[in-house]
Amino acid sequence: MPDTNSARRTDRFDLRAIYETSQLLSSSLDLEFVLSNLLRTAMGKLLVTKGAALLYDPLKAGYTVAAVKGIAGMGKNADLKLTGVDLEKTMQDDKVPAELKAFGMSLVFPVAFGHREIGLIGLGSKFTGQAFEEQELEFMASLVNMSSAAVHNSLMVEELKLANKDLDSKIQQLNTLFDLSQEFNSTVDRASLVKTLTFALMGQMLVREHLFLIRSISEDTTNESGVHVVTSKGITKAELTSEVIDALCSVEEMVLLEDDNAPKGCAILKEKGFSLVLPIRQQNKVGALLCLGSKMTGQPYQPDDIEFLYALGNLAFVSLQNSYLVDEQIEKERLEEEMRLAREIQERLQPSSLPVFEGLETASLALPSRHVAGDYFDAIPLDKDRILYAIADVTGKGVPASLLMSNLQACLRILVPLDISLEIGTAHMNRVITENTGYDKFITYFHGVYDRRDASFKYVNAGHNPPTLVHADGSFELLEEGGLLLGVIAGMPYASGTVTLGVGDVICMFTDGVTEAMSPEGEEWGEERLEPLLVSNRGKSAEDILKDVHDAIKEFTDHAPVLSDDLTMIVVKRIS
Repeated sequence: MPDTNSARRTDRFDLRAIYETSQLLSSSLDLEFVLSNLLRTAMGKLLVTKGAALLYDPLKAGYTVAAVKGIAGMGKNADLKLTGVDLEKTMQDDKVPAELKAFGMSLVFPVAFGHREIGLIGLGSKFTGQAFEEQELEFMASLVNMSSAAVHNSLMVEELKLANKDLDSKIQQLNTLFDLSQEFNSTVDRASLVKTLTFALMGQMLVREHLFLIRSISEDTTNESGVHVVTSKGITKAELTSEVIDALCSVEEMVLLEDDNAPKGCAILKEKGFSLVLPIRQQNKVGALLCLGSKMTGQPYQPDDIEFLYALGNLAFVSLQNSYLVDEQIEKERLEEEMRLAREIQERLQPSSLPVFEGLETASLALPSRHVAGDYFDAIPLDKDRILYAIADVTGKGVPASLLMSNLQACLRILVPLDISLEIGTAHMNRVITENTGYDKFITYFHGVYDRRDASFKYVNAGHNPPTLVHADGSFELLEEGGLLLGVIAGMPYASGTVTLGVGDVICMFTDGVTEAMSPEGEEWGEERLEPLLVSNRGKSAEDILKDVHDAIKEFTDHAPVLSDDLTMIVVKRIS
């Protein structure tokens, strides 16, 4: 007769084990902890040495190894495709899927919660070699059934973590777009808008090649297709032929250039490293086109990236479209008169012509990129033997820069009668500018005094483009001695440099509008063009030298009606 008390103790032990295990698992929301402890309990109770927990991935229509113990060759996080899975009952021996049987699995329990398939618990054979008893199978089925809620809850937590991560990413993108929208809406200056767009593409998407086209709302277009090439990097405007523009304008939906459906006319974009063409729609019409190269990380564009680019493209499109409207309306109406008056005042602050000084030839040129400029130049006789030349460039353009320029002019005119050294005068000017301007406003400044008694030229360079001194024999040097640009740190010391001008020597002082004049392809003119031109023309008069430089810049910029920056230049030549 069987020992009924022993059987009851076994039943109580099994029930208590199930209860305690389910309580332990339910107390944690860590998926790895839950699965590992479920496996340990099952392997310990059934006396097996191999076990694995597999989770079902509906997106892959397969299983992922979430926990594994004692199985060689089965790695954690490995993906498995299983055939013959029975989700209704325990699978044993020949019923075990062949893919798991190959790993020594002889017993597999489906794990489900409600109508959701969670995964599988697979176990090897008993290490004693005995078959599984009915009581053991019932115990294991009950354990899996009661623990399924804990596994489901842990999975939900993992999914919530991923969802929160995606949500954080979305929030970050929204915050970025909000910040960008403020930048786009804070200005109608097209150069600033293009810079914001370019930085966003390079900073957020990590791309080098980019092209943004916008359909024109006026007759002032860059080509017959009525499209403005707003910004391009990686392809020149000359390469954007009418055929390429027409092909791009035919794009109605997003196109990957490596696909077969890519427009044939866009082959040059693919050659240049572009991989994506994204049409930007407004009122069901394509108003702009955003073309991008591959990411520098090598990763493909994700759906979140495309959503971000659509939003960014729309922000840029609306803002740039508004900038054209402002150019055509507000600039022509409300600002026209104000700018005319400001320009008139500014012209009175700078010499209309340089003063005549014995032994020297001089010539000057000042071209603002707008109605008013941030460049400044001056020539002030100190006495019958000495004359001071000054040139400066204020950060920015337009009215704010012109106001700061006026402040600099007033400061210099106050200091000149005090007859203090160039070094001390520069330090005073730096202090005044630093104390009266914001942290983001600076001035590059250069001034020097020519003394005809010894033909010396003593100067201080405060962060300005070094003027070029071309000697009569064709050699040249840069006047760099000085210190930091004005407006950064008050109390900065400044050093001076001194050169001697021989007969025929030429000094060319200029602002960065000269060397940074842009070609239609976006290339800068540069010192490498200026210096040889000065050397080859050193024998000419100061006026002719200046004219030759100006003509070269106009030819390089294709006679652009609007300069990319204020352009100012002074040429001083010793003739006796």
